[in-house]
Amino acid sequence: RHTVLHTFPSPAYGLDRTDAVLEPSYICEALGIQGRLDYVQRDLSAFIEMKSGKADEYAVRGQLRPRPSHRVQMMLYMAVLARNMNRPLHATQPYLLYTRYPHLHPARPSEDDIKPVMQLRNRIVAAEHDIRRHNDAAYTRRLLARLRPDTLNERRLGGRYWENYLRPEILRLQERLAALNAVEQAYFYRLYTFVAQEMFTSKVAARHSDGRMGASALWLCSPAEKLEAGELLTRLRITDNRAADSRRPSVTLAVPPQGDDSLPDFRTGDAVVLYACNSETDNATNRLVFKGTVSEWTETRVRVSLRNVQHNPAVFPSESLYAIERDSMDIAFRSMYNGLSAFLEARPDRRAWITGRRQPRFNAGLLDAATRADSDLERIVAKAEAAQDYFLLIGPPGTGKTSQALRRMVERFHSRPQAQLLLLAYTNRAVDEICRALSSIVPAVDYLRVGSASVCDEAFRPHLLEEALADSPTRKAVRSRMERCRIYVGTVATLSLRRELFALKRFDAAIVDEATQILEPQLLELLCLRTPEGADAIGKFVFIGDHKQLPAIAVQSRADSEVHEPELRAFGLHNLRDSLFERLHRHHRQHPSPGAVDMLCRQGRMHPAVASFPNEAFYRGKLRSLGLPHQQENIAAPVRFVAAKADLDSPSGHTNRYEAALVVRQAATVYRQYGDRFDATRTLGIIAPYRHQIALIRRLLRALRVPALEAVSVDTVERYQGSERDVILYSFCVNRPSQFDFLCDLTEDNGTVVDRKLNVALTRARTQLFLTGVPAVLSLNPIYRRLLESIPASTE
Repeated sequence: RHTVLHTFPSPAYGLDRTDAVLEPSYICEALGIQGRLDYVQRDLSAFIEMKSGKADEYAVRGQLRPRPSHRVQMMLYMAVLARNMNRPLHATQPYLLYTRYPHLHPARPSEDDIKPVMQLRNRIVAAEHDIRRHNDAAYTRRLLARLRPDTLNERRLGGRYWENYLRPEILRLQERLAALNAVEQAYFYRLYTFVAQEMFTSKVAARHSDGRMGASALWLCSPAEKLEAGELLTRLRITDNRAADSRRPSVTLAVPPQGDDSLPDFRTGDAVVLYACNSETDNATNRLVFKGTVSEWTETRVRVSLRNVQHNPAVFPSESLYAIERDSMDIAFRSMYNGLSAFLEARPDRRAWITGRRQPRFNAGLLDAATRADSDLERIVAKAEAAQDYFLLIGPPGTGKTSQALRRMVERFHSRPQAQLLLLAYTNRAVDEICRALSSIVPAVDYLRVGSASVCDEAFRPHLLEEALADSPTRKAVRSRMERCRIYVGTVATLSLRRELFALKRFDAAIVDEATQILEPQLLELLCLRTPEGADAIGKFVFIGDHKQLPAIAVQSRADSEVHEPELRAFGLHNLRDSLFERLHRHHRQHPSPGAVDMLCRQGRMHPAVASFPNEAFYRGKLRSLGLPHQQENIAAPVRFVAAKADLDSPSGHTNRYEAALVVRQAATVYRQYGDRFDATRTLGIIAPYRHQIALIRRLLRALRVPALEAVSVDTVERYQGSERDVILYSFCVNRPSQFDFLCDLTEDNGTVVDRKLNVALTRARTQLFLTGVPAVLSLNPIYRRLLESIPASTE
């Protein structure tokens, strides 16, 4: 406060705090780095980097000097401003502010200072590139073996700092690696290689096979390419500026009309960058950018929740135009690397079941009680309670794995005094569903959600940790509130980065919902974390998922992710694109363990006719209907297939105008049939595999000028997982056989070939399923041919 109020305006500095920009980010293509400034004058005449603690008080007796690592950081800031903003180095004054002293320390580097820093940066990237190029755990082992004091101490440092702090940490890595047994070492190096590959690919791949773009798309792709891919929105105007809101800073922007073929691919919860864009040359690499999250999205407006408050209204001038692009986050990779580190520190007993060297253990009495349970649900809950290491619950579509099974497990665990429970999922949308299940428990249970308001359903925001602690004025009050709560909820990524929570609490169990959508390295940190006292931070795990629905997302190919080491394949680790759930399930098919796996078999979503094909083709007839009223209705045609012609005039094959017309005609029929009962969020959903087909269907729906139909969700099958509608319309949009490579997602389960995408698409409907495609092309695929043979043909 003293520095801001008195030092800033002094003649020696002349800083104007009323015209500052707080924590803008930069993305520098030329240097290959990105970062965030703490404070910058809007005219770029000066910037400040604030550091907690002390400067270097020992380098020169009686003087305070910036720490070497902080000087490096200032060099990079200056280099970025020089290149991104085309400013000479002498035109901007950099300062370091250490919180221990009320002084601003000038920290101007020279151009020569920057060169060795960039050389080090390039050596790091070269090492990462070599890991990607070799894609070999043996190479990774050799590379990490070079992380020794004698190879890293190129400057031949000595003295207390090196001997007491740096050298012991370097030695510790090699000591921990040497302490692993042969299987654990093979596991560590294979996962490290996969994570390094995944991070590198996500950054440098301008476009992935499914159309998503990597971080380098910010400068490698033209605006036209980004617009075509739906990764960029331009010509936005601010209509509501709440950037100064101290609790939830945000800006709302008007989205101008898009072209008929445009389909911006932004959703609530997406991380984005926002920047002023008033000319064709303005982009994310030559403007200061502001990072945030999409907290509201419609075709006419978008609200971006900012990560940092901006009290200066000039930061977002109303007359300016703006653009947003999708941001790429390093958090997921940091979490995976943290997981590898946690694996090195894990208790040997925990590493043993992770690497398949011992079977999971169970309480024999509780496991025996499970065999006497009078319902499927009670049997499964008893098995989850009996597990001492982990339990897998397979939840096929509509079986109530969250609304029923997870809820009942929570009730059972919570009934034990002082039991601490952690509930996890991969996406915030899935966490919302967990919160919905928790909120339905009677009597009500106290739970806290760890995460951001911008990605939390408004109904559950009172349970957010920051909201619950808003009225806690002291650290003691905060601690008391957190200790009283016995249920915590959040995404895997968020909780992996909140190690302070595990220093305060030890959880008896964690229930991981949608576990088949989570890569094994993404869960590793939570699996291996230890409390300050050395115990496992989480006692046991219950994994809920369905390996026959959509898998986890990885950017590298299945071939690149294949595991060849026989000692790893022996416990089910065949491919690192598979989730931990899939790997454990595969292991237990080979080495059965009583009580380790169970399956929900009674589904309450689909009419029996809708469930018929996926039940027989993918679940071997194990699914049974609950017999709910909508499942007993006498429906004339619960499942229909209408043949369409191939659209050979489609340039990419990603549209079929004949199918689009049939889908829209059927949507209008459904709207008329339901009349006043039509609800766009419950009655009707439309699925298509390609963005262009989605855009075409949306355009034809708008032409009907029926607001309720314009509000219907038209999206990919990936976006529909976890959702349901009374009626689902599915356009296959396959004009050529080569498109099956994208349309299908095949897996093999105990001799049964399952198309996971098709399974999800067919199981979203409650009462009616309408399919349209080109029979001659679809029949070339064995699974699709069986599907068509199971449905009576129809011309309309």
